Amino acid sequence: MKRAVIVYRSRTGTTRRLAEEIGRFLASRDIEPRVVSVGDCDVKALSDVDFLLLGCWTSGLMIVRQHPDQPWIDFAREIPSTTVPRVGLFTTYKLATGSMFAQMRGHLAGRLPAPRLELKSRSDTLSEPNRRALERFVAGT
Repeated sequence: MKRAVIVYRSRTGTTRRLAEEIGRFLASRDIEPRVVSVGDCDVKALSDVDFLLLGCWTSGLMIVRQHPDQPWIDFAREIPSTTVPRVGLFTTYKLATGSMFAQMRGHLAGRLPAPRLELKSRSDTLSEPNRRALERFVAGT
């Protein structure tokens, strides 16, 4: 069975619930998910998975200067270089994600393969387009 780790940083619980929803979706596709917060994740365990999804709530000035918060950035710095087959990113936001994904990719550069998935949500549920994107991500297309 393939395995996935979904690591999130949540401020109000929305990103945590979205991470759990992603985990349920992957489980329905016969992928064993592990959903864990950045504070509880052992970065050494990230190299032995088929899928790695990293998420954070969107911090910033509502419509400009979006970025992951400092605990997520600190976590990203601890990730050892690895060749996890598929990496994806996700974020929750109120008005706009702006540069959020570019910021996340920048903090991960040189540690992980380029992310193949970027999901964004204003809520804690997967939209139909996000479900289709996740389906393509796990299928490798």
